[in-house]
Parts: sequence; structure tokens; C-alpha cells
Amino acid sequence: MMKTTRNLWLMGAMALVAGVFSACGGSSSNSAEAEAAALSTDGILGELPKVVAEFEAADAAADAKYEELKKSDPEKAKEFMKEYVAQGNRTKFKKETLPAVEKTLEGKEIPAEVAEGLPLKLDKNLVLDGKRNAETTGVFTADATKDTKWVNFIPVAFDADGNAIAISKSINVPGYIAGEGKPFSVRFFISVSDYDAAGWARLQKIVIMDKESDAYKKAEEQIKATKDAFKNKGKAE
Repeated sequence: MMKTTRNLWLMGAMALVAGVFSACGGSSSNSAEAEAAALSTDGILGELPKVVAEFEAADAAADAKYEELKKSDPEKAKEFMKEYVAQGNRTKFKKETLPAVEKTLEGKEIPAEVAEGLPLKLDKNLVLDGKRNAETTGVFTADATKDTKWVNFIPVAFDADGNAIAISKSINVPGYIAGEGKPFSVRFFISVSDYDAAGWARLQKIVIMDKESDAYKKAEEQIKATKDAFKNKGKAE
């Protein structure tokens, strides 16, 4: 049922956009839609990355075509956007399609690790709920003290090639004081965007890292580079 729902709104959105693009061009948006459609659904997150990428590609195509039409024919541009909005694709995606996909993730595990040198021990892998929250718990090891800078310990998601996908907030420590045996929790919200959907489709693990480490800084650079490359690719085409 979820696939049927997704396909219905997507077919409607793309049919409208494709109709205008066929008359006015639009290779960049067509390319984005093709790349989104080609994303694998065999990964940990199933259809989530592909569904988000397809929606954002179609929505971006509509916005781009509106801006293009506005330059030469403002009235035609208004009619185009009015028809697109009337289809309710954005509302359907947020209220129907996305929640349906989220539910399929409930109970799935994301392998979790602690970077070398950190005084942490995880109880288990991160487990997804039905709303894209991945959570786990753990305890501080004997190397931890009340002066341990645990606010610097950040979960980072990586794909199968070892490239960083996204960064979450720091771990949560009750009482804000570290120490041997003190519990902590980890919560990572899986927020997929058009530029990182390909990485999420190949999600492999989440690693808790020290944000002052070189490895963490490299991860930040990778994420920024991925976002910039996606943005610039559209301009180049």
C-alpha cells in the first residue's frame, strides 16, 4: 500500500513537471530525478532515501520551472504553480508517504561504534523507531572522570565507502557529569535531504567521535563537500 501511495503522488508530480519541461527544456532537473529513481532500497533505511530524493527532485523541478516561466510569461508561471500546488503533492508526501515509510523502519538496527580512545561502551546498536529516531544507551568506562569533555562526543553516520553522511547532537548524560559506570544515551534523527540521500541509501554505521579529533574534522569536510558538489552540479548543468 505504501509503494502504491508513493507512486501515485510521484507520477502526478512528475507528469505535470515533465509536461512543461518537455516544452521548455530542463536537463538538470531530469538528471536529478533519474539519479533519485536509481537509488537502492536494499540498505538499512529501505525506501526512505529514495522516496525523499524523488520527492525533492520533483519539487525542485517544479520550483525551477516556475522561475523559468516567470521570466517570459508570468501568467503561465502562475497557472503552472497553481496546478502543481493543487495536486497536493507536498501535503501528501509529509502526511501520508513519509509516515508510511517511517513505520517500515521500526525495529531496524544501525551498527554503532565508539572511536578509539573514547571512554565509552555501548550497550547495543542503535535501534530505529517509527519516526526516524535511532537510539541506544551505554556507560562510561574506567578512563572517564567528571572532567571528561563528553559534550564533544558526537555521533557521525558513515556510508559503505567510509564517507561521512551526517552529524548528530552530542550524547546525553543525566546530571551532566561523566564517570566510570555513569550511563549515557545516544539519539540520532535520520534527516534525509536531496544532497545526502545517496549516502543514506548506503548507510553502514554510526560512530561516536570526539569533535576535536582529526577524524571528526575530516567528516565535517566530507559532508560539506557532498552538499557543495550537489548544489554546484545543478548549476553546471
